[in-house]
Amino acid sequence: MYKDSAFAIGTGVRKLLYPLKINELHGNKNFGLIKYISEAEYLTATSIATLMGASRMKIQKYLGDIWKTRVVKCIEVLANTKPERVFKLWMISTTILPKNAMEACRLAALGAFYGRAKNLLTDFEWGIVRSKDRKALTAEMVYLPSGEKEKTRLVIDAPRRGEKPNADADIFIFPSVEEAMIFTPAGKRYTADIMLLNRNIDFKNLISDPVSR
Repeated sequence: MYKDSAFAIGTGVRKLLYPLKINELHGNKNFGLIKYISEAEYLTATSIATLMGASRMKIQKYLGDIWKTRVVKCIEVLANTKPERVFKLWMISTTILPKNAMEACRLAALGAFYGRAKNLLTDFEWGIVRSKDRKALTAEMVYLPSGEKEKTRLVIDAPRRGEKPNADADIFIFPSVEEAMIFTPAGKRYTADIMLLNRNIDFKNLISDPVSR
């Protein structure tokens, strides 16, 4: 039995309605937080806490303050875990909503990867890539490896439980390590939700060597 990730399977999604009163935006912490959300496009409070080196509770307060200014919006995603859990996914107010709960889970997993990589890789760039029919969704990461002169570009896929991996990706994020070891295509690398969310695992140890079959 796999150890459950809250991002493994989504079964429902609900957009939070703004309060009637609109607050003013202020505070350097809030502007820094908005910058991360703008680049990543979709983040959970946990990933933002990792980025800012703060507690999840403190980040949730900042997010609540910004949400009241209507600069960001939020959805609640019901996760099919035992017991069932709900996580929040945050985005800039003009960003398109995930098309369903499973896409929201995929975006949360990609955001977890962004949260670990952003402040550790040189010349880091990030973008969410959707196919025209919105059936495929991946992230593209660009960075400058240590000691290199040319930047590296990698495609990251985050198949959720029961979904087929995108063979064109370079790195795969699965809900659990067990799933990653079974389903990662040969010659590709993987990580897992459980690893990305564990701050005690160094980034250099988060991604496997290429899988051989």
